[in-house]
Amino acid sequence: MVMHHLTLAALALVPALAGQQNAPPATSPATPFGGVHVADPTEDGTVWVRGHRYKLCFAAAGLTFLPLFGPKAARNFPVAFRLREARIGENSLLEPTRQPWQRRGHLFTRGHGGLQESWRAAADGAEQSFTVAQPRGTGPLELQIEVDTDLQADESGPGVRFHEARLGHVHYGDAIAIDASGKRLLLPVDWREGALHIVVPASFTASASWPVVIDPLVATFAIDTSVSDVQDARVACEPTTGNWLVVAEEHLSATDVDIVCYRYDNAATPSLLDTVFAESSTDRSNNPGLGFVAQTQQFIVMWHNATAGSFEWRTRSAGSTTMGITTSMSQGVGSNLDNRPMVGSTLAGDRFLSVLFRRGPSFSDILTTLSRSNGLNFDNLLLGPLLSPSSGTLVPGGVSVAANSADKWVVVWRECASASCASQQIRMQAVASTNGSAPLTREPVVALDSGDLVDSPDIAGHSGNLLAVWRASVGATAPRLRGVPIGVVGGSYGPVGGVQDLTVQEPGANNNRNKSNPTVSYDGCRFVYGYLEDDGTDLRYPHAATVLVTGSSIAWHEGHLPLATVAGFDCRSFDLGYGFAANFGHHWGVFEQDSPAFTGNVHAAIVDARHTGLTSVLTQTGCGVPNEPGIALAGTPALGRTFTVSLSGLNGLPFLLIGAQSTGTLQGCGTCMSGVQLPAAAVLVGTSSSITVPRDPAFLRFRLAFQGLDLGHLGGCPPPVYGADFALTDTIAIQIL
Repeated sequence: MVMHHLTLAALALVPALAGQQNAPPATSPATPFGGVHVADPTEDGTVWVRGHRYKLCFAAAGLTFLPLFGPKAARNFPVAFRLREARIGENSLLEPTRQPWQRRGHLFTRGHGGLQESWRAAADGAEQSFTVAQPRGTGPLELQIEVDTDLQADESGPGVRFHEARLGHVHYGDAIAIDASGKRLLLPVDWREGALHIVVPASFTASASWPVVIDPLVATFAIDTSVSDVQDARVACEPTTGNWLVVAEEHLSATDVDIVCYRYDNAATPSLLDTVFAESSTDRSNNPGLGFVAQTQQFIVMWHNATAGSFEWRTRSAGSTTMGITTSMSQGVGSNLDNRPMVGSTLAGDRFLSVLFRRGPSFSDILTTLSRSNGLNFDNLLLGPLLSPSSGTLVPGGVSVAANSADKWVVVWRECASASCASQQIRMQAVASTNGSAPLTREPVVALDSGDLVDSPDIAGHSGNLLAVWRASVGATAPRLRGVPIGVVGGSYGPVGGVQDLTVQEPGANNNRNKSNPTVSYDGCRFVYGYLEDDGTDLRYPHAATVLVTGSSIAWHEGHLPLATVAGFDCRSFDLGYGFAANFGHHWGVFEQDSPAFTGNVHAAIVDARHTGLTSVLTQTGCGVPNEPGIALAGTPALGRTFTVSLSGLNGLPFLLIGAQSTGTLQGCGTCMSGVQLPAAAVLVGTSSSITVPRDPAFLRFRLAFQGLDLGHLGGCPPPVYGADFALTDTIAIQIL
């Protein structure tokens, strides 16, 4: 087989043709966590482990088991276990100094002198065990395990249950003694004086083969089986690997919120690669932010730690589960849940921008900082400009991407003129650090819109082609979306043209339904903006529209695309991200679905911004001779993608004709017809040709025709006419999307 690989630029010889048809988006739900996650040690050596319905905290003082009773629990109910006593007869097995915990996979051990304590984490529970290597004296082996908890103990058996009304209980099961020969004995666990008591009788120890293992199991039994409520998801795709990351809040109780990360591969139908936790302690961590640094193939995961009163972030490898150290910044912002971080991603370069929307007891501002790669992590955190309102408060918006070291990040936000937010503005400012080490500089603040209700701004784009969107009220109408292209005007970033009413212009949009939570993404060619729309019963569903922005002009390709239609669910958050590599042109919309009988979980819908029309049309031009050669199209003729046209059923010398579509008869050849305008723009010898389409909007709706010719095909057009037998295939006409 002979295959040619071309760029479409070499074949740009014919005009584009129109013709469009909607393609429905595919949905891909996120998968909940179902295994074991071990977090990195904190500065004091504490290690947190997450199972399906519990957490373990390994600290110097001992072990704490934290049951997960569900997001409706008002607080956590930890159960701390401390080994109070261990003896054989009158001889103690304990030493005054406890050894530190040692980890091997999901097994944690520590020595206490004459015995070893172990905890093995599994998805559904934690197995505690005690190992005595050799006897110290004779008599029964007795263990006393002190328990510190607010849960109520129930010793009715089997084992001991620690319960809280209407939430559930922790079950410390009866134990089993096992000696080295495999001899086993079931041991009841008793509850006395605030401690668990386990006794291996002298009759067992006297004849035991040592070591002896005592093995109970600890598990959570919750009344609320939902485990957690996943909220406020964010999504991004790392350019080099093409892998996706979705981060979200996972509410385990009213005071315990983790930051969970779902990583997906770059397949057309993405598969979940892993679920890890960027933050998994008992702190309340909220408002996740997400971005990437393409040069290092890392995601940047950021959040507000309401318990510590600071912002925190860490890196996450796009190609593995590896995470960097947790870095704290901007301490002292307090526990206000309006504190939100956002990440300015970088397509080229070694830096990213942190945009911190801060709300304290007596202030409201925006802090921007720059972080640069040092090869292993990021450092050189540079304090940038403080963006403060003239009065009133700032409400978080969005931040764009920087395409190169000379590009700028553009930040948008809503600003209230007073504490009551009676008058509001949508504002923007460009922020830059052109060489990665100089202090951050900023351009003048620009007002984009104002009114009684203008809020929830977002922005996407880079290299002077950006789109800002926000929610606005227009008189007495339902809240709708407004937007404006952002570009470089007079050397600075600003609006290009006037503000446009996107809802009125969007094909198929319902002007009478409330729009909220606008979000936008940009794949280097097209923008996709999305929003939640009220269905008239106070339930909100995600929708999207795909647009091409040229200067001040906004052209719609598709509008009012429903991304989820499951009845009875309300969507509480929405975010869009765009794909790279094999996913170029794919945009992910992630949203949380919630209902009165169901806590929230995160779902995703894939919008292919380029699938807005027919990709190919097959015209019957073949000769109809016996064993007519075949022609086939593989792949999608779309911006940034590669498609292949191949021939089959050949018995002569194959040629592929490429050019403008033009159907004409061939005299003396019966049903043989030409499907490509002759002379063809390109004639290739071989059975296959692969064509890579540039990521250039100029090629949108570009059209080409392909037809195969098999010279010397037996039974083809007879030699007296053209001098040799030949046969023609049908013609495939493609349109670039």
